[in-house]
Amino acid sequence: MTEPGLSSGMRWSGISVLGREATRTLFTIALARIIGPEDFGIVAQALVYIGIISLLVDQGFSSALIQRREVGPTMPGAVVTVNLAVGVALAAVTVLCAPLWASFMHTPELVLVLIAFAPSLLFRAATVTPRAMLIRTMDFRKIAVADIASALCGGVLGLIAALTGAGYWALVAQILTTDIVLVVVFVALGTAWRPNLKLRQLREIAGFAGRTFAAGILLNSVSRNIDNLLVGRFQGAEALAFYGLAYRLLLIPVQLGLTTVATVLFSAFSRLTDDLSALRTEVTRATRAIAILALPAMALIAASAPQLVAVVFGSQWKPAVPIVSVLAMAGALQAIYQSTTNPAMLSLGRDKLSLRYAWLTTLVTTVGIVAGLPHGPFGVAVGYTAATVVLVPVEWAIRAQLVGLTVRTEIATIGPAVHVAAWVAGSYLAVAALIPHHDLAALGCGVAVAVLAGIGVLRIAHRRFLGELTDMARRLAGRGAGTTEPDTQQPDEKPR
Repeated sequence: MTEPGLSSGMRWSGISVLGREATRTLFTIALARIIGPEDFGIVAQALVYIGIISLLVDQGFSSALIQRREVGPTMPGAVVTVNLAVGVALAAVTVLCAPLWASFMHTPELVLVLIAFAPSLLFRAATVTPRAMLIRTMDFRKIAVADIASALCGGVLGLIAALTGAGYWALVAQILTTDIVLVVVFVALGTAWRPNLKLRQLREIAGFAGRTFAAGILLNSVSRNIDNLLVGRFQGAEALAFYGLAYRLLLIPVQLGLTTVATVLFSAFSRLTDDLSALRTEVTRATRAIAILALPAMALIAASAPQLVAVVFGSQWKPAVPIVSVLAMAGALQAIYQSTTNPAMLSLGRDKLSLRYAWLTTLVTTVGIVAGLPHGPFGVAVGYTAATVVLVPVEWAIRAQLVGLTVRTEIATIGPAVHVAAWVAGSYLAVAALIPHHDLAALGCGVAVAVLAGIGVLRIAHRRFLGELTDMARRLAGRGAGTTEPDTQQPDEKPR
């Protein structure tokens, strides 16, 4: 993968995720203020189920299509056939299971909500292969168009419904419209693949796909939904609304990392498997760049949570404040490591290792969540974050095995980000202490001072990393690279 191709892919992938997430976040804020925590929580309970079962629409074949060096002309169509068949089956299962899920969550309204959501599983299945093939060819511009257009249409319709008094149905309308428009735009862009019945060729990728699928289920479905499931089941819809709002903020850097960086890096890393030194360099650079962006940003969210929630979402969402502050750390760490480690494992064909790590992540995360459950949503947040921290050394061990990165290198890679994050959070808290009882003023002034402090620390103490970020920004903007010195490998960074 050439540097211009990687930069272009990263740029358009970033535009896609930033545009989509910014649009969704803005409409989520508006809807949260209009419909309130109780209605918000009802849909959150339904989305726990949808979030878990949606992982089944992709049986791992999309990752196999991206990872393979060569893909036959009819293989994508065969994958489409499987995806659509599974989507139809899951929609039917959802209709049948709706009363059971409503009873499990002690929320009768969930029956009709889940029946309404059932078709979305088919729509999501229809987009799996087009997205995978666009990722394979690094054509992220079309993904950006589809993602932003669908998020915008869904948000507008949801907002209109909320303003007309639709309550939680406004959120249902938003999500369904987003899924439908995404399919329509992919078809309009000519990226859809015609289904076929040449399913025997899928045997070639079935092993890799199966293990990737299992790992994805554990990492992206079970470990990331068990907390929402338990909070919604044992503490109710309103408690889940507060936790879900905080979790939504956690997912912003994770989605930016996993969808923007990890998606591009998986495709790029798959072309570097014959050059371990180059792969190690790219893993280090990606980790450092994500850390220098994610850690200070989430430290600022954690510090500003009292004012941020009050100003943006309203006083009715105040119970979410401590949950936001705690989950911010988990969001930063997941964005940093899952965005780089998972692509490295899969690109090197280490799908068995990926599956073992997924099992470990699920186990540790579940233990942390269950331990915190008696203490309410805040306890669950603490348990989830503690589990994320515990898994960091495991990530380091995996990366050492894959590309030869040492603990010393890992610490040096994120050290500047931790330093900047401390100054950012400290600066904000100092300003907030000087402007008590004025949330809007404290938020505005505090954020401005924190950003200036972070830039100042970068310029004074970490000039090299600031230069590297500047060069990366130039490449992403298509303006060419600067003169930042390339990474130099230390003697102890050789592959093991």
